Amino acid sequence: MTIRAFIAIEIDNGIKDRLSEYLRQLKKTDADVKWVTPEYIHLTLKFIGYIEEETLASLNKIVSDAVSCLGPFSISIGNIGAFPNLKKPRVVFVCVQDEGDNLSNIYEKLDKGIEELGIKRESKKYVGHITLGRIKSQKNISKLRSALSSGTECYFGLEKVSSISLMQSKLTPTGPIYTRLNNFMLN
Repeated sequence: MTIRAFIAIEIDNGIKDRLSEYLRQLKKTDADVKWVTPEYIHLTLKFIGYIEEETLASLNKIVSDAVSCLGPFSISIGNIGAFPNLKKPRVVFVCVQDEGDNLSNIYEKLDKGIEELGIKRESKKYVGHITLGRIKSQKNISKLRSALSSGTECYFGLEKVSSISLMQSKLTPTGPIYTRLNNFMLN
């Protein structure tokens, strides 16, 4: 059996609440966007995709090894952005930053380890972000752009990262359902 998996940092409920409030403001633009369900807001470190269930033991070891030498650290969550940019948004996100390059280092270790499972490495540099929504059409896009530009200097909080989670994503007609498969505590 196959499962759809990714590695993530789960976000504190207080920060989720502040992001949910901001999402409510963005939804008022009535833009055609598939917004993330607030309870599922998270920071993806590495999307893996579909893997065989038998691969989970190896994947658990890779994640465990990637975080084994890392202690808890903090990430700052703030400032709204969009891919490819705010003028032509396709994905709306909130920026995530850490001072010690911990996110990039974990990502590199995960990317290298997962390559051993036959999963292709990413060609792009890791950009820490929390996806808030994906634009589906240009309906009310100018209203959305205006609302996004007012959020470029928002601050949602400081997240203390003490663990990394291996998650399963089940796709359903009403949106994905995320389930934590394993949690890896930082030293």
